[in-house]
Amino acid sequence: MSQSDSAPSQTWRPAAMVEVDTDAIAPVGFTSHLMRGLRFRLNLLEPKESLSTIEGWIEATDELEAWGELPNEISNIEMNSTDRGPIYNITAENGNWFAEIQPWGGSKIRPRSRIAPEGSDVPCGGYQFEEADLILIRRQHPSNVFANSVLVDHLERDDLDSATTLIHRCGSKLGEYHSLAEKEWTNPPDQRRWNERFGEIEQRLKAASLWRAPFTRGAPATLSLGDVRFSMFSEDKEGKMILRLGPSRLANGLIETNLDLPGIRDLASLLHDLSRLHYDTESTLQLSQLRSALISGWCSTAPPKWCSNRSLSAHTGGLVIWEYEQALLDVVEAVSHQSGRPEPAVTLIEKVPVLQKSLFSSRIISAASWIFLVLGSLSLYQWINLAIDDTIFFPLSPIVLFSTSFFFRHRYQAAAPPPEEPIHC
Repeated sequence: MSQSDSAPSQTWRPAAMVEVDTDAIAPVGFTSHLMRGLRFRLNLLEPKESLSTIEGWIEATDELEAWGELPNEISNIEMNSTDRGPIYNITAENGNWFAEIQPWGGSKIRPRSRIAPEGSDVPCGGYQFEEADLILIRRQHPSNVFANSVLVDHLERDDLDSATTLIHRCGSKLGEYHSLAEKEWTNPPDQRRWNERFGEIEQRLKAASLWRAPFTRGAPATLSLGDVRFSMFSEDKEGKMILRLGPSRLANGLIETNLDLPGIRDLASLLHDLSRLHYDTESTLQLSQLRSALISGWCSTAPPKWCSNRSLSAHTGGLVIWEYEQALLDVVEAVSHQSGRPEPAVTLIEKVPVLQKSLFSSRIISAASWIFLVLGSLSLYQWINLAIDDTIFFPLSPIVLFSTSFFFRHRYQAAAPPPEEPIHC
């Protein structure tokens, strides 16, 4: 299939990958493409130029499976390109609409839209091809103020109070979504398959860092959002924070997955986006203070079990392993574009071996804690037996052993970096 058969200005395509022949079937109004390069492949469904015409739109959508609210009696269509696919501005008898094409597909958005907090900006309809969301339809609303542009301004001016207030509000809105997601559906952590996912990405990139984690039950699988950025948050005229659900990032097409992932991954994704903005603006604000505001905002509304120290700890994966995954995905996209070294992703990945060494050494401390706990329990049992026989004395040995156990346990917990502290700074 020639590139000229599809819409021009394909800014969503990975620049360093080349198109090869494919026999994949495309629906009417679309062309199928297969991109290869540097250990990655990408299947694309791209719209033809005819989709920008009323006749072409009607012909294409008549062949797709429709759902939800859709434009009727279309009078005008205009296309714009984004790095996540083309967007069509549609004027119709029943209002103005956005139509977002997902060239590489994405997570099923309907169940996520259904449980999103009231007032969220979510697709109200769309068209499916082979049970995958190909076109997302949403009504056009008055322009809101997006959080990423406001946050960049705060960071550039080093306005700590304004930045932390905004970040806290965004974290709180994300936590609201997760509270609703917990009520909708959760499953135990899929430790084996999650670690296999890390292994696949590391293998594709030939990464020097290899990380596997014993994921805690405090981070169950759920209807996670996947890629969360401050550009997904906005404020309406009434000052209410709005969450927007939309097309997936390029990495979702390069590293395909059908896994259900934990909600804490969404928080890690937003934390990583905070690191990107902080790096790009060269802000002098302490990143740890900004991260603390985001984490506390999320914990104020997210399910309490998901916010426990154990859930956030690097010893059980926690936030940092999912930040590591986000950094790997940044590198995946950079490789597909040959766009150079993405920061702060590369620096974060380079710091992982040092963190892993620290976490591995701390296992010895953990083992010592358990040993002294067992010895303390045995000593206490012996002391109780002697007390029953009227041999009363001060329980020095149990106290010393338990104290030593708690000391080593504290050292073990302290060996993991606090979630507020970025490992790449």
